[in-house]
Amino acid sequence: MRHSVSTAMLALVLGAACKTEAPARLPLAEPLVLAGSDGRAHDLRAEIARSTLTVFVFYSQSCPCLRVHEPRLRALAEAYRGRGVSLLIVDSEVGAEPATDAAAAKQRAYPFALLTDRGAKLATAVPARFAPHAVVVDASGAIRYSGGIDSDKNRLHEDARPYLRQALDEILAGREPPVRDREPLGCALELD
Repeated sequence: MRHSVSTAMLALVLGAACKTEAPARLPLAEPLVLAGSDGRAHDLRAEIARSTLTVFVFYSQSCPCLRVHEPRLRALAEAYRGRGVSLLIVDSEVGAEPATDAAAAKQRAYPFALLTDRGAKLATAVPARFAPHAVVVDASGAIRYSGGIDSDKNRLHEDARPYLRQALDEILAGREPPVRDREPLGCALELD
């Protein structure tokens, strides 16, 4: 009897230790179509479904933290595009306008679309409160990572911990990122 109780207890402990919580799903109750700096209307459900992973990075026109991370975002977009990863920048701030965002994307030479999220519907759904906050969503709509791009804020360091890159690598390898939710560093978004 004692042996079977010990075995049962061990099975319970091991089962609890191995159990992982399922990722949250992107809570879009209705279709969300955002104007893009590329002149297209982006249906987010379709965008997510056609990519292995979609990375949304939240934008603020005046955020020095975003500005300093732009080279890293360009490098990430280039490195992962061939692996089915789509990177999109999202302006959810009060007063976001497609024409202003298109001009900013052109001036900043973004190789990805800057989407205008009037009313902060996507930012509210995720939720995102800072720029540059990154959110990784898989093709089924599950949020697989949410947080900072890396451990830097407004100065880049060669030894920065590449949180977003590590999350992408883990997910693409069929594993969960070691940390699914990480504190984003950056500028507070001005939302409605």
